[in-house]
Amino acid sequence: MADAARGLGVLARLRLKGFGLSIDDFGTGYSSLAQLSHIPFTELKIDQGFVAGVATHPRKRAVIEASLDLARKLGLDVVAEGVESVEAWQVLAELGCGMAQGYLISKPVPGEELAAALARWRRP
Repeated sequence: MADAARGLGVLARLRLKGFGLSIDDFGTGYSSLAQLSHIPFTELKIDQGFVAGVATHPRKRAVIEASLDLARKLGLDVVAEGVESVEAWQVLAELGCGMAQGYLISKPVPGEELAAALARWRRP
């Protein structure tokens, strides 16, 4: 219990210094609603297991929709992980998810390559 309290203290100090904290793979594994109530997260990353097939599976869509609603009410940013199809991205955008990561956007690239790509997309 002391370790958990110490860990929460560290996370709170990081937030005070301006660091953001993401809860990764939301909806699976160790991520839980309990964490959202006492850890100062700034971002929720919806697990790719829900994103894959969201365009054709109503239950996955419902889970994502509920997650987005919860995140809005908690003031959290949301990232959809594993976006690999235009159809999935269209459904996510329709539901109000404004950020995504996955092969539809880009394969993983080294930092230098990412910086160069972003520089090309900057407006003058």
